[in-house]
Amino acid sequence: MMTGAVSGRHALLPLTFRLRNQQELTIEFIVDTGYTDYLTLPADAVIAMGLRYLHDTPADLADDSTIQIAVYLATIVWNGMEMDVPALATGRRPLLGTAMLEACELLIQFAEGGLVTVDRL
Repeated sequence: MMTGAVSGRHALLPLTFRLRNQQELTIEFIVDTGYTDYLTLPADAVIAMGLRYLHDTPADLADDSTIQIAVYLATIVWNGMEMDVPALATGRRPLLGTAMLEACELLIQFAEGGLVTVDRL
């Protein structure tokens, strides 16, 4: 089981990254149930972490325009297991999408300081 907390109306969940030639790094992510992919990270964080570039992917914006976003490979610890997931280099805040929650139960006590839990089904 993984745990986090609600802060400022955001459900937050810390993720640990396993980085090449660096110490592990834990980053707090906003759980975004409107985002259907895996993870997003600010571009400067991706560069600092030395993540491996995979490819660009098209992204549709709210104004009906399409842009290209770089996708990187991140090695994380998820529910006690190491796994490789794609991370899009975009935005200002790290987001955790619903692809990460597949076959999991997400519970949020939606009050300031409330418990956020993710557990395998």
